[in-house]
Amino acid sequence: MAVTALYALQNGYLGFERSGLFYGERSAERVPIPIACYLVKTTDGTVLFDTGVSPRAVPGLLRNDSMARFEDADLLVHRLDSIGLEPADVDLVVLSHLHFDHAGGAELFPTSELVVQKDEYATALYPPAFFAGFYYRKNFDLPSYRWRYLDGDAELAPGVTVLRTDGHTPGHQSLLLELPETGPVILAGDSCYWQEHIDAERVPGVVWNPAAALQSIRRLKTLARLVRGRIFPSHDPVFWKAVTPAPGFYR
Repeated sequence: MAVTALYALQNGYLGFERSGLFYGERSAERVPIPIACYLVKTTDGTVLFDTGVSPRAVPGLLRNDSMARFEDADLLVHRLDSIGLEPADVDLVVLSHLHFDHAGGAELFPTSELVVQKDEYATALYPPAFFAGFYYRKNFDLPSYRWRYLDGDAELAPGVTVLRTDGHTPGHQSLLLELPETGPVILAGDSCYWQEHIDAERVPGVVWNPAAALQSIRRLKTLARLVRGRIFPSHDPVFWKAVTPAPGFYR
């Protein structure tokens, strides 16, 4: 198996306070942040990294968040359709973590195998009080689905490697891809919301363990330097203005 293409699938925008973006910052200013999913094609199958928000949640988000923006084309099923796929075509769904804006669409994939860190799943079922508003149990409490629970780094296939990146949550994971032309790409998930988290080593504001979060940022930066790769942050509006969106792709 080898990676042949990486598609960036933008799943709409949410409003978010800067105090939630940067640890220790006290600001009620709200900014729009994009929601990111990625589809990876390999010679033997397809891998989806994150699933965005649940389609069922969109009406409420639009009603309660003045910065929310969800067009019909932003729905994950339509993003997949734009590249000639439907949910049944996805073999693996890798969930960086189980917050509602990353695992909300998991229910769309009853025939796929869902990959998550076991510590993340355990935390999501019984989250600490300060995290309870980010975990929506109905998004991931899917006992009839096929789950694979990891305990650390794992190679899922040649060129597709899960990296344990704790800090934002107790079982956060990122994904390292080896593309033939673009070179290595690290899908950071919420270990790095913005490019500023990478460049200045700033810890995200919504965080379970700040020290672990900083260690994960430094780990990804070191790895990117060693393999001469790129880090794709999760919620950076500037990054998403420059990214190649689907149906375009990275080779």
